[in-house]
Amino acid sequence: MKFSWEWIKELSDTTLTPQVAADLFTAKSFEVKEVSDDILDIDILPNRPDCLSHIGIARELCALEERQFVAPEYEYNISEHSFVEIDVQDPEGCIRFSALIIKGVKVRPSPEWLVRRLELLGLRSINNVVDATNLVMLELGQPMHAFDLAKVGHLVVRRARSGETVRALDEARTEYTLDESILVVADANKPLSIAGIKGGADSGISDDTTDVLLEAACWKPEAIRVASKKLGLKTDASMRFSYGTDPNLTAPALICAADLLARIADGQASGGIIDKYQSPMMSQVIALPDNAISELLGMNVQKERVEEILTNLGCEVKERPNGGLLVHIPTRRLDINGPEDLAEEVGRIIGYDKIPSKAPIVFSYDERSELREDSVNCAWDEYSFIRERNSISSLLVGAGYTEIYSYAFLSDFLKDLFAGDSYELAQPRSSEYKWLCRSLVPRMLVNARDNLRFNDSVKIFETGHVFIPELAKGKEPSRIGLVSVSRTVKPADLFAELKGVIDLILERAGIAGSFYDDAGPFLWDEGIVKSTTPKKLAMIRIETGEAIGFIGVVSPRVVDALKLKSNAVIAELDLRMLISSAQKEREFEPLPKYPSVIRDIAVLVPADTKIGDIMKIAQSADTEKLVRDIDVFDIFDGSDGKKSVAFHVLMRADDRTLTDEDANKVETEIKKILQEKLGAQAR
Repeated sequence: MKFSWEWIKELSDTTLTPQVAADLFTAKSFEVKEVSDDILDIDILPNRPDCLSHIGIARELCALEERQFVAPEYEYNISEHSFVEIDVQDPEGCIRFSALIIKGVKVRPSPEWLVRRLELLGLRSINNVVDATNLVMLELGQPMHAFDLAKVGHLVVRRARSGETVRALDEARTEYTLDESILVVADANKPLSIAGIKGGADSGISDDTTDVLLEAACWKPEAIRVASKKLGLKTDASMRFSYGTDPNLTAPALICAADLLARIADGQASGGIIDKYQSPMMSQVIALPDNAISELLGMNVQKERVEEILTNLGCEVKERPNGGLLVHIPTRRLDINGPEDLAEEVGRIIGYDKIPSKAPIVFSYDERSELREDSVNCAWDEYSFIRERNSISSLLVGAGYTEIYSYAFLSDFLKDLFAGDSYELAQPRSSEYKWLCRSLVPRMLVNARDNLRFNDSVKIFETGHVFIPELAKGKEPSRIGLVSVSRTVKPADLFAELKGVIDLILERAGIAGSFYDDAGPFLWDEGIVKSTTPKKLAMIRIETGEAIGFIGVVSPRVVDALKLKSNAVIAELDLRMLISSAQKEREFEPLPKYPSVIRDIAVLVPADTKIGDIMKIAQSADTEKLVRDIDVFDIFDGSDGKKSVAFHVLMRADDRTLTDEDANKVETEIKKILQEKLGAQAR
């Protein structure tokens, strides 16, 4: 936002140069994007609407220079009494509505200094009355509107009626159609202006105007944002109201405008300010205990120094009878709500670079560990869950996967592609975000496709909630999804690699007895399962038989629909079930006293034989409990309906060193039982 340096200098009485002031702002308040002898272009943060004015910037500059700001004084002389009836029918949307009548104005071109000041800041001069309201907005940050008093009568602040129209006060006299969500200022017959956004042409100032009704209001920010977006109409006023304005600024703005119109338009205020302010905003009071600022900043700040800084920022600071300070926050500072905010204000004025670096103090004892079984502490439960989730995330990063964060919404296309019923949003932000996700996988596949523009392979994971209507009574399930796509790696190899990663997760969690099979639906969601290739899907189950997740190769139908142009495998696990099933205590197993023997066995089996069946049957042949591990290291699919499977068999005894005779006996038994049950041919 652009500010006149001449004006800032005039209001703040500073001796700084524009560049030095810009450096000071950038270091302690806002980034200054452009500096010249005439203009400072400052990037005002959304939480500081009090600085969307020249007085706000001048006040901030004085605080940074560590001195008090002296506000300019305005006055207006009252002629005979005059009154206009105003009815605020929507006090929630209109927080405050103030008005003042100015009589005897002479509408003419503005003086040269006013025209120059407006044009420097990008505003076009209209006439002296309209220019006066714009100048007050730029000076104080309070948007205003001037009505021709002869064209208005009884004023009503209300919601528009569906289908009502307003001709805007612009060059094109654009007509806007309104609805019930939009606030208007109206008379008995029709809307006169779109509240907080744009005045109407039917009640605007003309060359024949002699009496003016000045309006200064405070509108609910959300109402102005919604109306501005809906109408596609963004103005200087709507921007300020969308950020939020100080309701206690309306009366000073009217006085300032009356003072200005008396000088440039010969206007005379008639009567006092007409004010509709149902729930006045009071100054917030924050109790600041002794040493609170020092403890929050991690450095010693004297009490007198704190008082000085907060006073320069416009706060009223008083001593508390029992020690500490009572800080009265000006209503314009909507961003200050507690001691932490005050500490931030003190810290930035002192300079963050002045705060010494210190190691944090960590207590080895945590009182939460002493909670009794009958106590309820949801935060502690979530803390444990989050800690375990982060541990799994770190493990996956170490395995070469990248964590992503996606929106929890699906488009019609994705929802239909994965054939799942879901919740539809009543007011989606766009057609791309219309349905709540039943699974993390759909949006992850879209993310993987987009990233294939830069790599031949993508490995990603995500943790988050899913939304399943059948489970609406409880918490939304927490899932962890994994996707691996590649243009160069075969689906079988991708599957084996992802299965290895899942095995790593289960092993690190200490889940014993987990296994893979192809039976039954997974977690009430057939849609995702149907998106995989038949016979290339496995359920991940724990020892009790409960399904904890699935792993599968993405079907060609889904690959083509998403235009992946690559091979893809997916997996999804129930995160809470995974964490709750994890073995919390680990048992130490002594290092083996005797060496191991490894034999490699290769067999030829029918192509549809499951690797898991081969390993289970091979394990069952070990009657003497010598086999400690079976690890498949090669799979080759032939063209004759057969496939070759090669695996290591690791054998070891606890009481002796195995001989060749012992190892040969186990190897022979494994080959024999594989031949009997699977028709396997030894190679």
